[in-house]
Amino acid sequence: MATTSYSDSNLSTPHLPRSLCHIVGIACLAGFAVDMLVLAVPPDPMSVEWRASILRQLSDRSVILLFGIALTLYGSLNNPQTKKPISLASLLLGVFFSLCCVLVIHDGITIQQEAINTINKQATQVQTQIQQAQTNPPPNLKATPEQLQQASKQVKTQADTLTQTTRITAIKTTFASVGNLLAVGVGLISLGRYGSRVRRS
Repeated sequence: MATTSYSDSNLSTPHLPRSLCHIVGIACLAGFAVDMLVLAVPPDPMSVEWRASILRQLSDRSVILLFGIALTLYGSLNNPQTKKPISLASLLLGVFFSLCCVLVIHDGITIQQEAINTINKQATQVQTQIQQAQTNPPPNLKATPEQLQQASKQVKTQADTLTQTTRITAIKTTFASVGNLLAVGVGLISLGRYGSRVRRS
């Protein structure tokens, strides 16, 4: 009975919840760091596609980082030696995430334009081949001029559809990434300010 009473008293101590939050928070941060490290290898920061992929993955996993820092900060509120650097790191990460939104928009526009240029280039090549077939039809050509004209219209329609789909997809992807990064950035800044102001309890 004495052992049970002792265990119950330990479980009711106010430091236990914060210790558990600290452990879970560190686990979340470690998992986030490992994921991003694996995704970032091999590094190629000069590649727009690489940056866009990393920032998209960062956006998708940013909530885990926010959750981990919040738990770690809560578990360190009574320890000024760890609370201060965690608060500072949260502030810096919040600013970093907010600035990443500009890069996401830039890279999104660049990738979108490259994709549209590729579509237009391929469509132009096909249109040129059709025009050559209309002007100088090869001996083995079985298509009629009307069929070639219809094929030309289909190529233009498909190119327009692909261009529109590419633009919509790029806008949606960019908007989702920017929204996540901005929301988590504001959250991290708020956590950092809270941690730097709250007093030991």
